[in-house]
Amino acid sequence: MITAISRCRILRFRRDRVETAEDVVAVEYPVEIHVNKQLLAVLHATPRDLDALAIGYLMTEGFVRSLDEILDIRVEDGKVYVRVSETVDDRIRIRKAWVVKPVCGGLPGRSLSLLDRISNLKVDSDARWSYKEILNTIKMLNTNAALYRKTGGVHATLLVDARGLKLLKEDVGRHNAVDKVVGSYVLKGFEDFGRVFLACSGRLSSEIVLKAARVGIPLLASISAPTSLGVALAERFAVTLVGFVRGLRFNVYSYPERIIFHS
Repeated sequence: MITAISRCRILRFRRDRVETAEDVVAVEYPVEIHVNKQLLAVLHATPRDLDALAIGYLMTEGFVRSLDEILDIRVEDGKVYVRVSETVDDRIRIRKAWVVKPVCGGLPGRSLSLLDRISNLKVDSDARWSYKEILNTIKMLNTNAALYRKTGGVHATLLVDARGLKLLKEDVGRHNAVDKVVGSYVLKGFEDFGRVFLACSGRLSSEIVLKAARVGIPLLASISAPTSLGVALAERFAVTLVGFVRGLRFNVYSYPERIIFHS
């Protein structure tokens, strides 16, 4: 069984002293996602909740739109095998023709056509949250991120819905943490994300905003900052983007009408 934590011997320097010690690090593992016997993606992830990771990935990337389209899923030796309907197969073939992977430092020219193809995407939700709910949820994220506290090497995402359901997932990748929590929510039988918000530990980049918009999540909040394209897409897709949630403060970058600022 692949574990989420690995132990290693280290040389520790502290206050002019050098000593040998044992440390724990988060495991990063190449997780293969196979769809209808074809390799679709390899995600470098924490080897935990891999069924949720695969379902969340397929949904936030726009390949799957309902759990009904997933006919079977199994996890074996760090690989996930998913059997889906023909409709999903068609979407995968179409997407492979024009999806461009994100790159550091900006988007390549073809990515502009990607934005054009998804420009009609809008999150339609009248859900609202108080500023206290946002602050308390980030506080809960910080308090309950157990793997982060042990290793310091993972991201965490906390999902909160109007029913009071709370789901927290951690992973070495911030995208994976979002996928895992989305997949876990779907596995619990919920597919309407219109009254859900996500609290994240990582930066709110364009990819994170797009993942949320694809499944209809109206609000993203993070301890960290957004990127310029993250803000632009949040404006385009009607996602409320909240950054730098720390202590008793935060910044709102788009759609502030979903936040109740008075007590």
